[in-house]
This record gives sequence, C-alpha cells and structure tokens, in this order.
Amino acid sequence: MRGTKFFLLQVLLLFLFSALVFAESSIVSEPIKNEISTIEQASFRLTITNNAANTQRYSIYSLQSGQGWNVDPSPLKDKIIELGPGKSYTTTIIAKPLEDFPPGIYYVHVTIQSDLGESYTEALKMYLKPKEPVDYIPAIKASVDMNDKINPQEAQSVKLFLENRNPLNLLGLKIKIQTDIPEFEQEVSVDLPPLEKKTVEFSIIPNPYQQPKDYTLFFVFERNGETVKIIEQRIEVLSLILPFEVTTSEETVYLKSFKTVVARNSGNVRNTQIVKTPISLWQMLLIQSDGKTMIEEGKRYLAWEVTLGPNESVALPVTTNYRIPAYVLLVLLIFAGFYFYVQSPVSVQKTAITARSGEDGTLSEVKITLELKNHSKKPVKDVVVTDLVPSIANIDKGLELGTLKPQEMKQTKSGTKVVWSLAELDGHEQRLITYKIKAKLNILGTFSLPRATIEFKRKKGSRLSKAYSNIFRIGE
Repeated sequence: MRGTKFFLLQVLLLFLFSALVFAESSIVSEPIKNEISTIEQASFRLTITNNAANTQRYSIYSLQSGQGWNVDPSPLKDKIIELGPGKSYTTTIIAKPLEDFPPGIYYVHVTIQSDLGESYTEALKMYLKPKEPVDYIPAIKASVDMNDKINPQEAQSVKLFLENRNPLNLLGLKIKIQTDIPEFEQEVSVDLPPLEKKTVEFSIIPNPYQQPKDYTLFFVFERNGETVKIIEQRIEVLSLILPFEVTTSEETVYLKSFKTVVARNSGNVRNTQIVKTPISLWQMLLIQSDGKTMIEEGKRYLAWEVTLGPNESVALPVTTNYRIPAYVLLVLLIFAGFYFYVQSPVSVQKTAITARSGEDGTLSEVKITLELKNHSKKPVKDVVVTDLVPSIANIDKGLELGTLKPQEMKQTKSGTKVVWSLAELDGHEQRLITYKIKAKLNILGTFSLPRATIEFKRKKGSRLSKAYSNIFRIGE
C-alpha cells in the first residue's frame, strides 16, 4: 500500500515538473512534402526554440523508426542539437516507408527530448498514394444550403458543402450551376484534396423581374472535362405584386402646363392598377387628358386604369390650358375698363308717388323726385337737369321748402320742358329735385314718366357730357 502511494507521488511530481518546464522550449513542425508513394520519402520542417535561461541539448528520435518506417533528421548530426538561451534551430525530418503500405493517411511520431527533462512529441501527417496510379472514381458527397423560395429582388446566397470520400486528389474540380435563370448560371474551380471537406459559396443577384414559377438548379461537377456528379435543387420564384412607381414632370409654356405622369411596374407579374394624380376643382375645368376625375377621401384626382407587364412603364400626358380663362379675364378687364371709362360719373334716378287720387282710383296729382349723385371724387361743373312733363299733365308751380327752383319751364309739342341749373356738384355729393304735376284729366291705369336728362362738364373747358334717368311708370 505504501509502495503504491510512493509510486503515485512520483508520477505526480514528474507531471508537475513537466508542466513547469513545458514552456522552456517551443516546437513547430510543417510539411514540405507529405503526399508520397511507398517508394518516395516525405519531408517536414522542424523548428526548435530554447526559451530557457540555460543551454539545452535536444535529442530527436522516433520510436517508429525501423518498425515499418525510417524516420531520421537530415542531416543525421541533427539527432542531437545544442541550443543556447533564446536560440532557434530548424532541421528537416525525413520519413520513408519500409513496407508496401496501402494508400491512405498515416502519422509518424517524432520525439524531441532535452537534457533538462523536457519531452515533446510531434505527429507528422502523410498521404500515402500507390506506386502506380489507381483509377479511382471520384466519390464526392455534396449538400446544398439555400432558400427554396426566392424573392427576385433580394441577393441570394448558395452554399455547397463538399467532402472528398476517397484518396483521389481532385485538383481543378469545376462546379457549374445550370438553370433557366441566367443570373444563377455560375462556374467555379476548386481543389478538393483526398478525404478533405470544403465549403463553396455563390453570391447571386437575380433579375428583379424574373418570371414567377418553379425552376430546377443543376449543380454539375466536372473533372478533366467529364461530369462526375450532378445535384438537383428545386426553387420557386415568388410573385411580387407591388404598387406602381409613379413619377411626374411638368413644363409650362405661355400659360399652358404640360404634365407627364409616368407609371412603372416594379413587380415581376403583369398587373392592372389605378394611377392617379391630385388636381384642384379649378384645374378640372381646364385639363385636357384621357384620364377620369374621381374623388377619394374628399380629395380630387385624375385617374387612369393602367395594365403593365414586369418593368413596363407608360407616360400619361396631362395638359392644363390657362390661356382661355386668361383671354376671357383680359376681355372682361378691357370691357370693365371701357365701361368705367365711358360710364358717366353723374347719375340721375327718377321716382314718383301719387300725391292725390280720385275715389275711382284715378290719378290726379303726382309728386316726382329726381335724385342727382356724383359718383366720382372730383366735382363736375355746369350741371343742367332737364325733365319733360307729359302734355296730359301740368307742372305745379308751387315749390316745397328747400326745393331747387327751376331755371326754365317751356312748353313743347311733347309737354312741358323743365330745366334746373347747378354751378357745381361736388365729389360724392347727392341732390334731390322735387316737383308736382297735376293731371288735366283723371288718369286711369298706367302712367309713364319720360327720362330726365342731366348735362355736365367734368372740368372747365371740357366737352359736355350727358346722362339719362330711368323711365318711371305709375300704376303698375
């Protein structure tokens, strides 16, 4: 029992000592030629670095040497190497098979041991091929990782996971993608060493307007011009029904607006949609277009029903003609200017009321009022008002208080002509002239009073202007 404990203690101390001195040296190996036949020799580069504070002697040997393999450093003097503190040394390890091993992967182990008790073992990997070329049939295991539902407006990633399942070194292996979708047709060349695994990735940008339907991708593996493997992958290109992209441009030439509405189908299926552009109520009266007006959520639009295939576009012209209303407005302005230019600044309004009537409803006495008004800001000069009393009536020469006295009363064939004269009528001034007439006979029915005339001058020395009152009918 005590012996067992002592043995375990020694093993533990040896392990701790190995751990303490492990970092005193570093060993790095790399292959120079590790793919050989049984009649060839493999070579490896071995670098030893002494990280200790003392000089160390390193012994290099292999327990497999003489047991199917011959493993020695080259030159042989490098079996023992002496390195000072911090020094490195690189030697070559030669490994040669002594037996006719079958092709495959083999490891030979080389031990590096220092006189300070450090010990390291390096496993050197070799690919052993036959003396004569063997006609292996390429054995490739492949799997595909990709989306089977394809959105054509998104970039796609296709990954191939490959494994070479025999010792055949597949150099220059061509991988092609064949399909009815041109953007998916890709080709790449890869090297697949014996029994190795590799991942190949394709980045594909599809045609955004690719027809939606089911497609088949064929992954074809070729070596030396011969097809060695084919993998099928079914995918579905999805239908994309997107709102039409609508852009507008506008140009105005002399009160005429030329607007172009361009609609484009950015989806990948033929589609019919309503294309609309906002308009105002005023524009509805001036627009020339084959579109139809519509109201949606209280807003007015000019709309077209448009059918477009993938990536198709159509230009919809809209012409707004402001020339006609501009011409009409110009004519109205000219007419208004002409009207105000020729319109008399002075007006006379004639009204009449029955002052006395008979028991049978006949007229016997009428009170007539002439209302003079200067509509302008400037005074008018030499104002003369003339009224005609029909011959069936006589003017009452008695005047009410404050009433302007006639300048002249003269009998004519048509009746009595009454004239009033004013030296001036100020701007915006209003004057009333009132007089009475008496019927020679009682008048039954309608009685018309002729127009009164007003003559004036806009300023001294200007020509004489005239204005007329209305015709007033009594008894209507």
